[in-house]
Amino acid sequence: MDVRIRAIYESSYLNIISTIFKDLGLPQLIDRLVPVDPQCQTRASDVVGLLLLDILSGRQALVHLERWAHDIDLPKLIRPGLDPSWFNDDAIARHLDRLYEANIHQVLSSCLVQIYKKEGLPLRVFHADTTDKTVYGAYESDSSDGLHITYGYNRHHRWQKQIGFGLIGNEDGIPFYGDVHDGNVPDKTWNPEVLSRVHEQLREAKIEDEWIYVADSAAMTKDTLAQTKAANAFLITRGPSSLRIVKTALSEADAQPDSAWSAPFALAEKNGATYRVWETASTYEGQPVRLIVVESSALDQRKGKTLETERTKEAELLREEQARWERHPFSCREDAEQALASLKASLRPRFHRVEAAVEEIVRPKKRRGRPKKGAEPEMETLYTLRLSVEFNQDAWEQARRKASRFVLVTTVPKEWKGQPMDAQEILKLYKGQISVEMNFSFLKDPFFTDEIYVKKPERVAVLGYLFLLALAIYRVFQRRVRQFITPERPLKGAGGRKLTRPTGQAIFQLFWYVRVVLLELPDGQIQRRLGKPLTPDQRRILQGLGMDESIYL
Repeated sequence: MDVRIRAIYESSYLNIISTIFKDLGLPQLIDRLVPVDPQCQTRASDVVGLLLLDILSGRQALVHLERWAHDIDLPKLIRPGLDPSWFNDDAIARHLDRLYEANIHQVLSSCLVQIYKKEGLPLRVFHADTTDKTVYGAYESDSSDGLHITYGYNRHHRWQKQIGFGLIGNEDGIPFYGDVHDGNVPDKTWNPEVLSRVHEQLREAKIEDEWIYVADSAAMTKDTLAQTKAANAFLITRGPSSLRIVKTALSEADAQPDSAWSAPFALAEKNGATYRVWETASTYEGQPVRLIVVESSALDQRKGKTLETERTKEAELLREEQARWERHPFSCREDAEQALASLKASLRPRFHRVEAAVEEIVRPKKRRGRPKKGAEPEMETLYTLRLSVEFNQDAWEQARRKASRFVLVTTVPKEWKGQPMDAQEILKLYKGQISVEMNFSFLKDPFFTDEIYVKKPERVAVLGYLFLLALAIYRVFQRRVRQFITPERPLKGAGGRKLTRPTGQAIFQLFWYVRVVLLELPDGQIQRRLGKPLTPDQRRILQGLGMDESIYL
């Protein structure tokens, strides 16, 4: 029996991603929003699917895409009947332009709404933030309305050419809203604008329910508060330390006895910080707000370094003062007493106890020349200031406690949808902000999103939106896996590590060496075979995702 090997594909986890993409109904939705051109051999969904796989494969997006299309199982991953040569640079460019003309922002928004509906995700609390991405090269646009790739300061205060990403998603990090915007749009401008867009997106999805908007301190503005109310939403944000109501809340909290604070509690299951909270109320720009002062046992790293620096400088200053006064004694007590009073008034140590006193010293008077033989030395009385310096552990701990405090500002009522929304619950919701911040690590990870190799700003925008769609699919995949991986039944990851809450990348690693062999039988039929059987963990993952090895075959 003459069986020929036609190809061997390094399929790895791409078949899983392809299956999820199709299971969510995104190809049909994209082709409805970007109608199929009868003169094109490919559809917009074909190119989007290929680019999503390209991004999540860890390759540089759009680099030698046609060559890569020859190396993957294209009919299985995208759809039968496709020829790799159809994905040349010109064809890809035409589809990127068509996606832009079809309003790529609306295309992404529709995809994200559909993902939420298909996955049955709650539309209750959303976390919002922005980030930037550095780009290089000269970009020429045919329109003044396109994406402005311009210079701006990034998160590390470096001047660079960049574009901006805005994200709003749930606690699993699955985006519900995303945009690619100009590189120098400030967060204080972005927040109120995006609230109205999300509200419109919810209305188009026929969702009129109330929701909670969680954002960083840049959201604490008059415009954002007003737009939050108009968008049928409530706000949770961190109050800027420069804000008067925040300073007042911190000052009032300092005066409170321990009994007025909540009992310490933890949000993490283990090895996490503990918190205490105290709540008050105020108004900001005419709107009532709740102010929640939070004290954390884990001091912010930057604030900790600042305190250590201040303590070290204060200790050095006190040592210098001590040496200076001991070197320069006074001839009369009155002068020494005056200097002592001035010293006590000028020294205001935060972290040390300082006791100063005038000390009388009787010593032989110094004279020029050699003293006469047998002459009694003439004595003199001098007065010096003695400083006793001791580290004040109580003051240090109190300073650390104050530095570990911050204020949350919220418009969420104390009871919402039949659920108590106390200070602890508000803090828990705010801490979910880490989900959107983790998404930024995806958008900046060279494994997924390296350099952008396109010439037009419009195509940069489209590629940016496809990065966001790839992120959404990645998070859906991660969420689905985490639902059936438990501490009682962990996965065995690379190096034998136990995975109880695995990342998408950790799961990807388990499928890196899955190969598919394409066989041609004597009668001309084509069959697919796995290079070697799947491992128990691989089968378990596929079964948990509602799949089996047929996604490869």
